[in-house]
Amino acid sequence: MIIVDDRSKIENLTKLTYLSLNQNPLGTIPPLNNSKFRSLSLQDTSLRSAAFPTSYNGSLLHTIALSRNEIRSINEHDFAVLRNCKITKLTINSASVSNIDQNAFIPLIQLQELSLENNQLKSCEFLSTFRLLSSIKLDGNQFTSIPQELSAPKNIKSFFFTNNSISIIDESSPLHTWRTMNYTNIKIYLANNPFNCCQSLWFIQFLHTSPHFIGDASLLTCASPSSYAGKFLIKLNPDDMNCGGVKPNKSWWTTSRIIAVTVGGLVPVVALITVIIVFTRRSHSGYLRIVETDHPSDPDYEVIDGIDNRPPPTAPFLPPNELPFPTYGEDNDDNFSSYSTAVTRQTSGSQAPTLSTAAGVSAIDENRS
Repeated sequence: MIIVDDRSKIENLTKLTYLSLNQNPLGTIPPLNNSKFRSLSLQDTSLRSAAFPTSYNGSLLHTIALSRNEIRSINEHDFAVLRNCKITKLTINSASVSNIDQNAFIPLIQLQELSLENNQLKSCEFLSTFRLLSSIKLDGNQFTSIPQELSAPKNIKSFFFTNNSISIIDESSPLHTWRTMNYTNIKIYLANNPFNCCQSLWFIQFLHTSPHFIGDASLLTCASPSSYAGKFLIKLNPDDMNCGGVKPNKSWWTTSRIIAVTVGGLVPVVALITVIIVFTRRSHSGYLRIVETDHPSDPDYEVIDGIDNRPPPTAPFLPPNELPFPTYGEDNDDNFSSYSTAVTRQTSGSQAPTLSTAAGVSAIDENRS
């Protein structure tokens, strides 16, 4: 811990430009008032806050290092007194930082390099507030995807996200915007992230078409699925990747398809045959009823002297088992056999129609004799 005497000795060093108080148990940033030094390093000094005392107002600091502390949270006003300073580089690595206020870095209007490596950050809303920042290091944090804030990179040319938990990169990623907007001189570093290659097929294709955006493209490897673990993304072809499970055996697959097609084809055929049979039977039955019924409404129908001049209908062909035979015992007319289905008309000798029976005997209409 720096006591008053120690602080006064430091402030009296008028030619001091670089001050390092590393590994001293300070607890807080000491209220030094020396406008001469340009660099301040307070690494591993047990800091629990990044708040700068008012004594730094108007200082000429260019670089500040607050790494290896227990800062945990960076609040909106922690750097407020540095508004008029020319801070161009700020390093807060391995400081257990898990939360940063969106407006925390606004006072650092000259900031060009920011390093927040090996903390516990999951988001970076503060990225949109920088004016001149050209490089941001967020390696070793807890990001699971590329933040959407990168869609508008402004002046930032280098983004470092190595050793995070990014597993999926698809077309919703800011990288899609980079390519669409045809940005130039922008790079992102993504080595040592646990990529799921089957869910990052878009990104693998992106590596082939736009590798200039990925500063370490040749180092990226798959972590899952197991069939691709350890393989380099740049060497994979999305069109050849099997991401739908184990491919079926071709012979088994072909046989199954044949069976399915055969069974599927037989079902409608059987159904069609059944419909035809039913329709045929109903048609035959209906035709017999028509033959046995007079049709006085027929325009060709004419009766001369009580005789129907309409030609007799041709008897339909029916299978043997469907012939219109009478039930045994119903054929009681000895002069006329109903077993014949051939109907003929004789015109010689009589105007009365005669019917030929199966035995060749003619039956004459007795009412006409």
